[in-house]
Amino acid sequence: MKTTLFLSVSIDGLIADKEGIPLFPDGAWEDWCSLVNDADNVIAGRSSYEQLKNDDMASELHPTHKIVLSSRDIELGDSSWQHAKSPSEALEILKNAGVDEAIIGGGRAVAHSFMSEHLVDYIVIDLQPVAFGVGTPVFGGVIDIPRLKLLNYHPLNDDALRLRYQVLHGRT
Repeated sequence: MKTTLFLSVSIDGLIADKEGIPLFPDGAWEDWCSLVNDADNVIAGRSSYEQLKNDDMASELHPTHKIVLSSRDIELGDSSWQHAKSPSEALEILKNAGVDEAIIGGGRAVAHSFMSEHLVDYIVIDLQPVAFGVGTPVFGGVIDIPRLKLLNYHPLNDDALRLRYQVLHGRT
């Protein structure tokens, strides 16, 4: 199974402002939902799950397989979500469901844990036309950043750019 980490990032490397609110360029949320819905799965962190629980934006997100990654026990009020305590457990759930590509889509802790365990094959970055200055960093801690190979890029709108990289595991 291949894994794709999806990030929406400001030009100063933050995924959310100081209140923890991400900024999606026009059309990016709908585009991301389409990607997730086509792949029929998403792995998100507890905070992302909590934000989506009662949000109108979640109405566009309807993959069959939705996993909340949290090392702590959590109460899932929405029975369409499953809980995994580790990245490998989340991937095992998807593998057992016959999923070919896991979409990793939410939160600094999720991005950090998948990258730390070298479980990411591709990284898609929506580069936002904003600098937050203060906020939530992409990985939230030190990780061994692998080499990346730019596969493609395209504009999302007049101001935002999508970059797609392959993670070069063990290659220089």
